[in-house]
Amino acid sequence: MKKRVNIITVVVLMALVGLVTYIITYSMVQRDFNQRVDTFSRHRQEWGPFYAALENIENRYIGGTDSLALMQGAIGGMVRATGDTWSYYYTPEAYRDFLDQQRNQYSGIGVYAEDGGGGIRLVEIMDKSPAEEAGLLAGDIITHVDDVAVADVGYDAAVGLVRGEEYTLVSLTVERPGEGTGSFIIDVMRREIVIDRVVSATIEQAGGKIGVVRVTGFNDHVDTEFIDKVGELLREGVQGLVLDVRSNGGGKLDVLVNMLDYLLPEGELITLRYWDGRVVTHSSGPDSVNLPMAVLIDDNSVSAAEFFAVCLQEYEWAVLVGEQTGGKGYAQEHLRLPDNSSLYLSTSEYVTSKGRSLADTGVTPDIELVLAAEERRHIGSMDPVLDRQLGRALQALSGR
Repeated sequence: MKKRVNIITVVVLMALVGLVTYIITYSMVQRDFNQRVDTFSRHRQEWGPFYAALENIENRYIGGTDSLALMQGAIGGMVRATGDTWSYYYTPEAYRDFLDQQRNQYSGIGVYAEDGGGGIRLVEIMDKSPAEEAGLLAGDIITHVDDVAVADVGYDAAVGLVRGEEYTLVSLTVERPGEGTGSFIIDVMRREIVIDRVVSATIEQAGGKIGVVRVTGFNDHVDTEFIDKVGELLREGVQGLVLDVRSNGGGKLDVLVNMLDYLLPEGELITLRYWDGRVVTHSSGPDSVNLPMAVLIDDNSVSAAEFFAVCLQEYEWAVLVGEQTGGKGYAQEHLRLPDNSSLYLSTSEYVTSKGRSLADTGVTPDIELVLAAEERRHIGSMDPVLDRQLGRALQALSGR
């Protein structure tokens, strides 16, 4: 009889647990549902003009409409309306191009570029690239891609148009500032571009050999390539290092941290303050590279490139030579959308080991030296005579 009572008690308890679990789960689901309904109702009310505009465009515009183009234009407009110049909307095609570039391989013309305010400003031309062979120069501004105005479609979409299938022609309308020749058209044959993000060389000077390492992006595998290149230079017996991150558009946080960890002694490197209140600090281990160093920066050193430089500066591990950077103090992440497009949205803020934000302030070099537009074409040449910033960095190292 006692055993039967125990069984009944267990069954009753299990039923109660199940009921309580159901009530809690139901309450949570109901609360989430109500929140979603409230949010939808609020958006429907606040966005009434948007839906009215969409209805009028779809039903009354005489020229006909493309629903996909309208949706993508609306999303892009929302991102631009945040006022954050570092947040973007990537269409599915543009996002695929971005992933290809992160893998350091894509089909295009072989240039490093930046938003030129209505045009694509060419910052650097890759060696032996289709762009170099066609006669494009650093400083050129592309205003039209196959008769599509860059100002009409925006920088990111225009860059996507420049890329395309290998062995196809792209027609570029180009302006060359300072020459007064007006615009002209250059046809360029697209090819597969394999980006060598890390390049090294040695330069002989009175104090011994100096290793120069140029890094053009903090993309996949760049950290291992960088460590390998610096290791080779150390084995060659270099007396100092010049680390060149000019015209570097940044990249991945983990790549940045790994490179700094290799160079710097133990301590805090960088802190991220996230949108939800989380604070994450990245630190370096005890091993370091103990050589005189200089870092080359310019106004096109962005994001991870800026923090690479400022961390070495704050540790007093390197002297910075070049130009004030722009100040990209926010970190972005890709938020995938249902159609495989992506929001590249600022979701956290970088802070240096000394608690500084670089947002809108940037990094100030220890030795300021601004290059003229013509001189910028020699960035990456590894020639200290043509590249005055490199020459000044070598001079600074000789004094250390």
